[in-house]
Amino acid sequence: MPEMRLDHISFLVADLDAAVEKWKKMLGILDPKQAAGITYGEGVEGGEHMKWATFVNPGGCAIQLFEPASEGFLKKILDRRGEHVHHVAFLSSNVDETVDQLRDAGIPLVQEENTAPDTMPWLKWNFVPPDYVGGVLIEVAQRYDVEGDRWVPVPGDPS
Repeated sequence: MPEMRLDHISFLVADLDAAVEKWKKMLGILDPKQAAGITYGEGVEGGEHMKWATFVNPGGCAIQLFEPASEGFLKKILDRRGEHVHHVAFLSSNVDETVDQLRDAGIPLVQEENTAPDTMPWLKWNFVPPDYVGGVLIEVAQRYDVEGDRWVPVPGDPS
């Protein structure tokens, strides 16, 4: 059975730089240690270009902010709903096996196939739709390590 953990809460934002500054200020008071560790990334997944910043919290729940960087479905959602909690993410040591377990349990998934950003093809994910769990998207993703300011695969995990 794969190792699982709650990893992050992700917010869809209109301006990543402005959101990072707000969260730095707030976390500087609420959780200074978390405010100090941030990773950045960007990539294209499903034709959607996005940029993100994650306030790392080793052993705890991270805060992730992401901005659509193209005119796609995420931008349309942002325009319609405004900034909001987009998803809650759980990381798995074997996301393919975890997704199969969800399917076997009759839990619906958003995608037929797990997808990944083009910049990190090993970082696969899928989603449980929001209407299944009360209004928020649940992400199930391959776990990762943080090295410096970037995400890297966990040694020994499937890629």
